Amino acid sequence: MKASCRTILRVCAVALALGAAAGLPQIAAAHSEHAMKATEVAAAGHAGHSQPAQPADHSKPAEHAKHAKHADHAKQADHAKQADHAKQADHAKQADHAKQAKHARHADHAQHAEHARHANHGAPGVDRKAEDANVRFADVPLLDQHSRERDLATDVVGDRIVVMDFVYTSCTTVCPVVSAIMAEVQAKLGERVGRDVALVSMTVDPVRDTPARLREYATARGAGAGWSWLTGSSPAVNETLKGLGTWTADFEDHPVVMMVGDGRTGKWTRFYGFADPATLLAQIESLTAARRAQVGSLTAAHAAVTE
Repeated sequence: MKASCRTILRVCAVALALGAAAGLPQIAAAHSEHAMKATEVAAAGHAGHSQPAQPADHSKPAEHAKHAKHADHAKQADHAKQADHAKQADHAKQADHAKQAKHARHADHAQHAEHARHANHGAPGVDRKAEDANVRFADVPLLDQHSRERDLATDVVGDRIVVMDFVYTSCTTVCPVVSAIMAEVQAKLGERVGRDVALVSMTVDPVRDTPARLREYATARGAGAGWSWLTGSSPAVNETLKGLGTWTADFEDHPVVMMVGDGRTGKWTRFYGFADPATLLAQIESLTAARRAQVGSLTAAHAAVTE
């Protein structure tokens, strides 16, 4: 196209020169005008053949934004998945810890019970000393592990058969063994605990053994709802221990003793040393059988009177 323009210009120039030389100014002017028009046409044609301007691609930024949005969603989903996995792993870890703690507690109970049997000269079912006991329930307010005020005679013992021990939470020698024995009795009795049999642990150190501390101690030993842990003011606890025949001036020298009694008949037995759980359970069954026999006798007597 550039070559054609130059050719036209050359022709026009030659024509102008010839016209001027021949004295024909009109012709030269006409040729000049034609040359200018041809040049304009050629330029317009050249412009028409040039590449058109590409329109701006507005869809490309939108496409990039869409991809960025998808990437962000994928990243969030991946983070959520990782968080969920971490949460599941944490739950599994906590469940495993709880399971291990439960197994350790059971093993600890079994070990303490075994120690108790060995302490009793290795003879299952035979205790170092057992004797009938006369008890008196002091009329003083006590507190259980939930900070509730309790009366020992009416609220705790009542009409139930009772197994009672005497401990303090800072003790690391005999008291854990005694509590393990009680835990084994609790396990053997099952649903009877809290219904017709009550378990009672009485502190001998009321100054340190607050309800909160007893609750923590009881929880660590697997105490259920029917197992009461009692404390109170020093005068109230001391008066209670004296009535039960288990008080000592120095609580750290308190005797290792457990008691089984019937709140209905008032028959109590005191077991010194580490009582074998089987012995305590046998005493519970003996008291239960005595109740049944008494009910049977009363029923027969009533029937005889009505006849």
